[in-house]
Amino acid sequence: MRNIILILLAAVLIFGCVSGPKTGAPNISSVAVNIPGAPPEACTQSQTFSALAPGILSETSELTATVSCAGGQSIEVDVDGNPATTNQVTTNDTQEVKLEIPATADGSHTLTVQMGGQNVLSESWNVTPLGVQKIEGLETDAVTYKQWIAEAVDVGNQISLPRAEAYLSTEQSKMQPNSTVVMEIRRDDNGVPGDLVGSASDPMSTVTQSDRWIAFDFAPALTLAPGRYWMVVKTVQGTTPSLVTDILQLHYVTIDKTAAGNDYTRQMALSVDENTGAATVTQWQPLPYDKEYDMFLTTSK
Repeated sequence: MRNIILILLAAVLIFGCVSGPKTGAPNISSVAVNIPGAPPEACTQSQTFSALAPGILSETSELTATVSCAGGQSIEVDVDGNPATTNQVTTNDTQEVKLEIPATADGSHTLTVQMGGQNVLSESWNVTPLGVQKIEGLETDAVTYKQWIAEAVDVGNQISLPRAEAYLSTEQSKMQPNSTVVMEIRRDDNGVPGDLVGSASDPMSTVTQSDRWIAFDFAPALTLAPGRYWMVVKTVQGTTPSLVTDILQLHYVTIDKTAAGNDYTRQMALSVDENTGAATVTQWQPLPYDKEYDMFLTTSK
């Protein structure tokens, strides 16, 4: 009997030390293993574009492309088939690519975008002239051989300028023979018109008693580098100056009659000899209040 008990105790000691299987699923972490020679994860190219706002002559418009899976490709923007700007995609990661597009001509244009030699965008792009085209109200200021008016514009990118326009009328049915209305383009000189870049003139008879746009064509076209320029409107009398004839009216739009004149409009009252009628240049002065004249630069003819 003692031998049997000893055998049983030995069995318990031997088999009791062996743990049986536990119930429940084990907590196993998945580990990705890179296998040499395995194909890379698939990557499909995609691109979207921001809305392109209307442009302004000489200024720069921005188009933003959001691209994925296009690393190493170039993005080229053409305007009317001519290269305008290009940029490079650096990685396959989703990224924004800025495209700066200079407006070198006003009017309606076709803008296209290419990636990897393929067209990915085509749309119309409208560019307005540089200056003011607001035809509001009936307010005007006189332009004569003794009263000049000037308005400035800021050129952002170099342009070739063939034309300027001003919205003019006259209350007179007849003008002196050989009198002309003149548009000058001048460089800025510390906030006032400075050196002459070019000028164009029309016969005074071009201006009528009805308000209308008068075009001044520069031949050859003027090349304007980036900077501020002034449009100066004046008249030149072809005979003995007369104080009471050849008076034009340049249309303007009031911004704020309670505010001082802005920094981009000026006027000059010339000194006139009452005996001879000869006018002598004086100093450019600010306007009495905040307003702007209907004058602009354009590449359209």
